[in-house]
Amino acid sequence: MNEHRDVNVMDTDFVMKVSSHQEGRYYRPKDTAHALVALFWLEFELSRAVFGWLPAVKEFESKSQLGRFGYLHNQHAKYLFHRISELPGPSIEKQNCPSLVREALERVTLAPSEQSFVTGYLILLQHLYNEYEKLQYQLDPILDAPTLDILRVCMLDRQDLFKWAHDHIYFAGSDHAQLTHQTSEWRHYVNQVLQIYVYATQNETASLNWPVPPAYEAAGPVPTDSAWNEERFPIHVFDSKYKTTYADPSMSPLHDSIKQMHYINATEMGAAESLCYLYYGVQHMPKPFFFDLARHLWDEIRHCQMGVRRLEQMGYKTSQFKYFKGSPGKGLTDLAAEWFPDMYAGLTMVAEPCSFIKKRKSAEQFWKFGDALSAIQCEFDMADERMHVDFGKIWGPELYKQINDLITAAEMSERSRLRRIEQLGAAASPEEAKKIAKNFPGFCGLSTVELNYTTY
Repeated sequence: MNEHRDVNVMDTDFVMKVSSHQEGRYYRPKDTAHALVALFWLEFELSRAVFGWLPAVKEFESKSQLGRFGYLHNQHAKYLFHRISELPGPSIEKQNCPSLVREALERVTLAPSEQSFVTGYLILLQHLYNEYEKLQYQLDPILDAPTLDILRVCMLDRQDLFKWAHDHIYFAGSDHAQLTHQTSEWRHYVNQVLQIYVYATQNETASLNWPVPPAYEAAGPVPTDSAWNEERFPIHVFDSKYKTTYADPSMSPLHDSIKQMHYINATEMGAAESLCYLYYGVQHMPKPFFFDLARHLWDEIRHCQMGVRRLEQMGYKTSQFKYFKGSPGKGLTDLAAEWFPDMYAGLTMVAEPCSFIKKRKSAEQFWKFGDALSAIQCEFDMADERMHVDFGKIWGPELYKQINDLITAAEMSERSRLRRIEQLGAAASPEEAKKIAKNFPGFCGLSTVELNYTTY
């Protein structure tokens, strides 16, 4: 990224336009739409920044919170998107983020530490909600009541977002002079960036230079390797003699128990991290793809949380188990183009469909063992996973289309199974591989380890 780059804001159409009637006293429908477009892109880019930083933070609780907040920003963008579509004026269905917005937010979020990122995020939150409040007081309470309803919904989450960010800054690193100095420098830089950004949105003919960032290496977003590093959550080191997922008994003391299902849930932070790279890295997909992907990503966080919670409720410590990172081991610019659709197809067409049988059997057995909470947990998990498979059937082919690989959902599913069979070395010939791929229960039996449903 250039440290000095002229930005001609005449090329953008997201700017908060002066309303077109009586010098701003009233908003016409198209004026409201323009104002909402500006808010939409701020919310969308904040969701992208927050999801992008999830793999870059070290602690489980911070990852879980960022997963929730990325989803909230995405939902706000979704509400705004649908309201914009009801109004005359700008259409953002096929538009990419305006360069000025992305440039400003990427500069703010290319932070040298988690502490610096949250500091910049808090400043951006304040700007965002100032914009919400200004618009709220400019709209007619009857004429634009549907928009005001949307704004109120988007503002409901303000307190939770602010409290987490403020507490994170206040309680972290206060005794580390170097970190405190770095954060102070970053706060000053962020305020400069925001000042220039606001000026550019209000002066369409402006040509301007961005400030020089502090001389630190960015720790996020989307680092080459996940920063997850806690004694409470030891990371699994792959053993080549175990090709099937969860086959290594050293990963879990519950490997011969139905409660292994909870451990499997607890490892789903890895899936969430992988989806973060997809959310941050893909640029040209329809907006509903990002709405569905954010829900999918947040569900993986929830599944991880519910697995961890249930294990702890049963008296186990998280340190007794092994976990997965979801980072690809390469930077976004170094990833092969097919990594994104292949990863997504593998998750939605192999891993999640093959989990249905185990989860259904687990729910049935948990009921028989008198463990209602565990049974219900499996039932909610199945409901989410079925929705993710539906997402995959819609968006997987669209992701392949981005790399000029035209494929149907059925073909994508078969290809994902064949790739998994090849990884397992489970077929002697291409013909045998195709035969295994077409036998779904048999394929899933090869791909994952069966649980012991008779032992609680």
